[in-house]
Amino acid sequence: MPKIKVFILVITSSLFIVITSVFSQVKDKTILGKVIDGQTFDPLPYANITFLNSEVGISSDINGNFSLTNSINANSLVISYVGYKSRIIDLENFNDTEENVFSLLPINIFLQEVTVYSNTNKQTELSEISSLSMQSERIREISAGMPDILRSVQALPGITVNNEFKADFNVRGGNQDENLVLVNNATVYEPFHIKEAANASVGIFNVDLIQKVDLITGGFSARYGDKMSSVLNIQYREGNKKKYTGAASLSLAYLDGYFEGPITENSSFILGIRKSYLEYILKMIDYEDISSVKPSFYDVQGVLSYNFSPSNKILFEFIHAGDDFSYEPTRRNFSSPVIGSFQGQDAEFKSLKTENENYKATYFSNLFDIQSINALSSKSLLKGELSYYKQTDNEYRLFLRDENQDIDILTNADNYYDRIRTERLTYDTLRIETLELKSDLAYQFTPKYEMNSGLSFQDITYNQIIDDIYTYIRRNNFDDPNIEKSDTLITRGDLSEEVPIKVKSYKYNAYLENIFQLNNELTLNIGGRVDYFKLNKDLTFSPRISAGYSLTDRTTLRAAWGYYYQSPIYRQLKSSASSDTNTQSQLAIHYIFGLEHSIFLSDDINNFLRMKIEGYYKDYQNLVSSFFGTFERLTYSGYNDAAGSAKGIDIYTVLSIPTFYCWLSYGLLFANEDKFTDVIGEYPRYTDQRHTLSFISSVDLGAAWSLALKGYYGSGFPYTPRTAVQNNGTWQWKSEQIHSAHLPAYKRIDLRISKAFNFSNSSLNVFIDVSNVFNFKNIQNYEYKTPGFSKPVPEEVPLWPILPSLGIRYKF
Repeated sequence: MPKIKVFILVITSSLFIVITSVFSQVKDKTILGKVIDGQTFDPLPYANITFLNSEVGISSDINGNFSLTNSINANSLVISYVGYKSRIIDLENFNDTEENVFSLLPINIFLQEVTVYSNTNKQTELSEISSLSMQSERIREISAGMPDILRSVQALPGITVNNEFKADFNVRGGNQDENLVLVNNATVYEPFHIKEAANASVGIFNVDLIQKVDLITGGFSARYGDKMSSVLNIQYREGNKKKYTGAASLSLAYLDGYFEGPITENSSFILGIRKSYLEYILKMIDYEDISSVKPSFYDVQGVLSYNFSPSNKILFEFIHAGDDFSYEPTRRNFSSPVIGSFQGQDAEFKSLKTENENYKATYFSNLFDIQSINALSSKSLLKGELSYYKQTDNEYRLFLRDENQDIDILTNADNYYDRIRTERLTYDTLRIETLELKSDLAYQFTPKYEMNSGLSFQDITYNQIIDDIYTYIRRNNFDDPNIEKSDTLITRGDLSEEVPIKVKSYKYNAYLENIFQLNNELTLNIGGRVDYFKLNKDLTFSPRISAGYSLTDRTTLRAAWGYYYQSPIYRQLKSSASSDTNTQSQLAIHYIFGLEHSIFLSDDINNFLRMKIEGYYKDYQNLVSSFFGTFERLTYSGYNDAAGSAKGIDIYTVLSIPTFYCWLSYGLLFANEDKFTDVIGEYPRYTDQRHTLSFISSVDLGAAWSLALKGYYGSGFPYTPRTAVQNNGTWQWKSEQIHSAHLPAYKRIDLRISKAFNFSNSSLNVFIDVSNVFNFKNIQNYEYKTPGFSKPVPEEVPLWPILPSLGIRYKF
C-alpha cells in the first residue's frame, strides 16, 4: 500500500511539473505579430487582437504590427478587422524567434466573391481563398491584342461571349446590360473603347493601375444593386509612397505606360496612359473589309492620395477616354454581259453594282471620383464618395448603293437603262451624365458579428436622338429611250425613334448587411436593400442571404439566394415621362449552391490543385424583351412583356506546380425567354450558349523564357434568320421565328512567347503574340444588308483571322 501511495505521489508531481512547464511557456510570453490583407498583402492598421473569451487585447499600429503579452494564461488569440473574416489562432503555433504574419481575407471572398486580379507578386493562404488571382503579367499574357481586364474575365466560368476581341460579355444567361461595373465603388455605364465596331472593343481600364478586381457571377450581397446578373468591382491602387517607379510597353497595336511615386510624406500619385495605332496595322491586312477600318483610341487615368492621419485619407481618381472610329469600305461588282430579250427584241444586258459606306463615330467618357476613408475606431469604418460620370457618343452612318443596268438593243441603236440608288442615313447621339453620392458604414460589434450599411443618391441625365431614313430613287427610260422617268420612296427604318429620349431623374437606395461568423466553419450574410427610381415611381425591396461552410480546411460549401431588381436603362425606356406607367424594374431571383476543394501537392502552398463546381438557377420576371436588330444591335421592346429563366452548372479546375500553371473551365447553360404578346411560347434567349470551354496555361521554359496558351470553345448562339420578300416593288427582310437557328460554334487558340531580361534596377520583356494561331474561321453573325430593288442575300460577318504582333515592355 505505501508503494502505491509513493507511486501516485510521483505521478502527481510529474504531471504538476509538466502542466506548470506548459503554462510557463505561454504565460507572460510577448507575442509579436503583423496583420495583413490576404489578397493585396497590405498591412491592416487598427486590427483587433484579443485573447479568446476575454476583453484583454490590443490594436495593431498603422503598419499592422502588434505586441501583446499573455498575462492571463490564454491558449488562443482572436484576430479581427472590419470587413474581414476573423481568425482564431492557437498560441502554440506562434513563432517565438521572429515576427508572426497573419493574413485576413475579405468576408465576401469566403461567401460569393471571386477575385480575378490582385496586383501583388506575393502569395496568400490558398486553403482559405475561393478566388482566381491573375497577376499583372498574366493579364498581359492572356489578353488578345492588348492587356484588358474586361476581356480577361471572359475565360472565367459562367462567362460567354464568342468573340474575344470584344470587351462586353454575358454572365450565366443574362445579357450584357445586366452587369454592374464599378470603379472604386463608382458606377460606369459603357466602359468600352471602339464599341462602335461590330466585332471588337477594348475596356478603358489600365491594368497597371488596378489594385484588385472582384467578379461576382451571382448571389451578390445587398451592398450591390440595380443589376440582375453580376458585379465587376474594380479597385484602383494608390501610388508608391517610397520611390518613383514605372513601366512602358510598345507593340504593333498600342503603346502604354505608367509612372508613380511620392508627392510629399503623406501623399502619392500614379498616372497611366494608353494609345492605340490599330488603324495603321489594319490598313495592311488584306482580309474582307478590315483594311478600311480605322479605330483609334486613347485614355489617361490616375489616382492622387493624401493621408491626413494614419486613420483618415482621401483619394481622387480620374479616367478620361476617347475614341475616333471610321469605316469606309467600297465594293464594286461587275456582271458579265448577258444576251436576252427586252420588249420582244434581242438585247445585251450589262450590270454594275457599287456600294459605299461612310461610318464615323466618336466616344468620350470622363469619371471623376473623390473618396474619403475614415477609421472611426478599431471596430468601425466610414467611407464617403462623390463621383461624376459623363459619356458622349456620336454615330453617323451613310450607306449608298448604285445598281446600274444598261440594255443595248442588238437590232437597232436604241439604248435603255435602269438606275437604282439606295440611300440609308442613320445617326445616333447619346449623352449620359450622372452625379452620385455614397456613404458606407461598417461596424464590428464582436469578432463574430458585423453590420454594414449604406446610402446613395444618384442624379441621372439621359439624352438620345436616333433616326434611320431610307431613300430609294429609281430612274429608267423603259417607256421611251429619249424620256427618263424617276420615282422616289422615303421610309423610316427599325432604328428610328419618333420621340427622342430626354430624361432628368434620380435614384436613391439603402442597404443593410448582417454578417454572422457563427463559428470557424459557418458564416452568414443576411441583408436587404431598398431602391427607388423617380422616373417610373418604382420602389423595390430585395432580401438576400448567402452562406459559407467549411467542411474541412480544404473544402468549402457555398449557397446564396436573393431578389435582384434592375431599373430600366435608357435603351429600355418606353418614354421619357416620369410616370408609374413607364417601363418598370426587371427582376431575377437567384438560387446558387457550390462546392470548392483544394489539394496541396507539397509543403509549398504554390503547388496545388483546386476544383470548384457550382449550380445555379435564375428566375426572370417582368423582363423587357430584347432582340438583335439593325446593325446587330441589342434592341429592347420598351415594355415589361416577358419572363424567362437561366440554369446551369459551372466547373473549373486550377493546377499550379513549379514552372507550370493551368486553368480549365466548363459551363453548361440553358437560358430561355417567353414573350407574353406572341403565341410562340418559350424560346432560347440570345445568350443561350449551351457549352462553353476555356483554358489558360503558362509554362516557364527556363532561362527567363515563358510560353502562354489560351483556348476557347463556345457552341453557337441562337439568332433570328430573315428571308427576303418583295413588297411594292422593293425587297425587304422578313424575320422568321425568333432565335430559331444557331450560329456555328466558336473556337480559338492564342499564343504568347516572351523573354525577360533582368537588370539591377529594371527589367525588359520582349514578347510575340499570335491571336487565333490556327486561323479558325469564326462567324459573329449574318449581315442583312440594306434591301432595295434587287433581291438581297445574307452575308457572313467573319471574326478576326490569325493576327501576329510583337512588342517590348520596360519596367523600372
